[in-house]
Amino acid sequence: MTGLTRSVLVIRAKPGRREALVELFARLNVLELASRQEGFVSSELQVPTDDDEHVLVTALWTSPAAYQGWLDNPVRETMRADLEELAAADPEPKVYEIVAAVQAAGGSR
Repeated sequence: MTGLTRSVLVIRAKPGRREALVELFARLNVLELASRQEGFVSSELQVPTDDDEHVLVTALWTSPAAYQGWLDNPVRETMRADLEELAAADPEPKVYEIVAAVQAAGGSR
């Protein structure tokens, strides 16, 4: 699994708007649209187990260039206004190179 790139995007929702933000991702098919980008491997939308207003979006890409392709994709601009309406601040993106990984023995979780 090494050699892949993980993008991490932290979005802080406006107070009481976290579920609306999650629903917006589903309605706009954000993860599905990203999955059509060349070099996409997988992605997840995550929320904390407490009542925190953050939403975490992570994705695996074949390279930093593949992720940059998604950032440059014009479809993202069509989502911007809806996302900004629910976000308390600009999202905090970060990109990581995966240098080591291990999976559960036998493929179980």
